[in-house]
Amino acid sequence: MSKCLKYIYESSNITFFEQIELDKILREYDLNIIKVEKVRSVYKIDTFNGSYCLKKIGNGQKRAIKSINIMEYLRMNGFYKVTKPIYCISGDIVIQRKNSTYYLTNWINANEVDFNELEQVSDSICLLAEFHEKAKGFFSKNITIKNNIGKLPRLYNDYLKLLNKLKENLENRPDKSIFDSIYYENIDYFINQAEQALYILKKSDYNKLCDVRKKELYLCHDSFYYQNILKDDKSNYFIIDLESCLYDLPVVDIGKFMRRIMYRKNYLWNFDLFKMIISKYAAIKEINENEYKILLSMLMFPYKFYKLGKKKYIKKKKWKDERFLKKLNNVLVAEESKKLFIKNYMDYYGQ
Repeated sequence: MSKCLKYIYESSNITFFEQIELDKILREYDLNIIKVEKVRSVYKIDTFNGSYCLKKIGNGQKRAIKSINIMEYLRMNGFYKVTKPIYCISGDIVIQRKNSTYYLTNWINANEVDFNELEQVSDSICLLAEFHEKAKGFFSKNITIKNNIGKLPRLYNDYLKLLNKLKENLENRPDKSIFDSIYYENIDYFINQAEQALYILKKSDYNKLCDVRKKELYLCHDSFYYQNILKDDKSNYFIIDLESCLYDLPVVDIGKFMRRIMYRKNYLWNFDLFKMIISKYAAIKEINENEYKILLSMLMFPYKFYKLGKKKYIKKKKWKDERFLKKLNNVLVAEESKKLFIKNYMDYYGQ
């Protein structure tokens, strides 16, 4: 590095102790640094030869190496919509400092996608389809990747057990709050929804599909949402934060993504918009009949209602009552639209 720390970090939002740590790390790279600044959870390193991204992962050497290996695999398969890892002068790919791991990539000059724009939702799901195709077959003896294939029925059963437990607890609670009363009044309806979703999943030949996909080694991102999707000024899209990747059915990635999209006010369980968005994915990677059934079960399952109850009663989240009530009301208000959506879905896809 050709500049002194006091100039590199001048007027930045990085603490003095971070500066000391970063100085030691950045000396491991052949960089002629102009400026270092913190952008959300990463460091942007401006040099005379371009900008780079330094990422820190707490207790995450294995996760960092996994992410880098997946990047390199994708790029080797012609998928350049990910960052490119940069090696240290020593030839190492990661730097271990105490309980943290650091690695460097090129900086993508782009912004998070805006899901208020339908076109960006459509382009994002196309990116997901391409990712699934290009990441297929990834395997390394030196990396342990979580495998969620075959676990969806067990998850549903666990969620269902929790809902029944919450029902029992609320039933025996004498001093119910307003939230308690409304949640309890609606819990039977959502338990029934959860049971229907589990029934549809069992009808879908889920286990047979899992047996096939286990051999194909499909990687899923597992956190595919706006924070991890970037769009530049030329409308190129990029996927970031591959530390979350795991083995699963691609349709599970689709289900998690579409469930979030359908709860947004702009789309609120509009079946025609759903059909248009999902067709973009299917044009790149086929979705078969069983996968449409699995997708239906994921969309039907009352995940938001379950998650809200878990935050309130299990995790004891320190939100104000007004915030809990607002979120519960949003779930209940959306339910009429969701019921019509489910009916249209079953009619259209023949479920």
